[in-house]
Amino acid sequence: MSTKTATTAKADDITASLTELRKQTPALENIFNAFGPLAEAQAAILDTLADWGGFSLPVPNPARFTDGVPLLTDMDLPHFGSRFQQSLQGLAVAAQKGLPATADDIRAAMTVLEQGDAGLELARAIWDDDMGRLQALASKAGVSPDATPDISRENMLPMFSLLGSLALGPFMQRMARDGAKSIGNLQWSKGYCPICGSFPDMSLLRKKESMDSEYLAAHGGQRWLHCSCCGHLWRFRRNVCPWCETEDHKQMEYLQSEDWKTERVDACNSCKRYFVTLDTRELAQVPDTRVAPLGLVHLDIVAQEKGYLPMAETVWNRLG
Repeated sequence: MSTKTATTAKADDITASLTELRKQTPALENIFNAFGPLAEAQAAILDTLADWGGFSLPVPNPARFTDGVPLLTDMDLPHFGSRFQQSLQGLAVAAQKGLPATADDIRAAMTVLEQGDAGLELARAIWDDDMGRLQALASKAGVSPDATPDISRENMLPMFSLLGSLALGPFMQRMARDGAKSIGNLQWSKGYCPICGSFPDMSLLRKKESMDSEYLAAHGGQRWLHCSCCGHLWRFRRNVCPWCETEDHKQMEYLQSEDWKTERVDACNSCKRYFVTLDTRELAQVPDTRVAPLGLVHLDIVAQEKGYLPMAETVWNRLG
């Protein structure tokens, strides 16, 4: 299997990439201002997790793995100690900075999450995808007599989900670093992440690294998918839809600007899903994959206007 260890770059690399993206695409300055602080905060938290040992990764089962069962399936919730609460607080500050319109909702959510074990309850809800547990937490926020009138229970559920997912991100990236080593020699053919099972938020086209014909296409480029959750990179076949796995090339549509030949949308008319793609083969400098999708949001707009849905819904591509 062709796989890449989740990024070991430092938080400073995020800032440097954001600076370059601002120069290249000044029209997206509002996107970089809104979501850049979140990426920087996650990267800073990841930097503190080098010595975190609160998890024990499953030993890969080659047969199950080859059949498409991701590594972390059935894994117990890691032991976070106080680190998850620190991650929550850091991401809440970053979200208030980048998304000031949500500041009241964030404060209301954090009022609940700073009490007792509520933060760990949120981690459990996100880890188990437990909507009931998430709703129970959200119902405690924004309902006091002196609460801001605009704060409602309807606002709280997506806010808790957002904060929990953002805070869990650095831990997922940390586990993916070790996970990538344990699955490196195993076969994986799915369009969702072999580590955590999430779909990609973007793909990279890279120069070929081998003569493995299953993954090659015209000009010898290889497609690498970037996980929207843990940041893992894995190689996937060209001209195959990661979502529905159709191999019918007539169902594939590519949306590309005449001005930017290295950027495009890969869309599937069979399942109506899309992802953005960056062709790195001719780029002198490749942006950090943790923020590269921010520089492609204009392509998300084009794709969604044409009726396609993102393969992975992220905080920055929820445009509807």
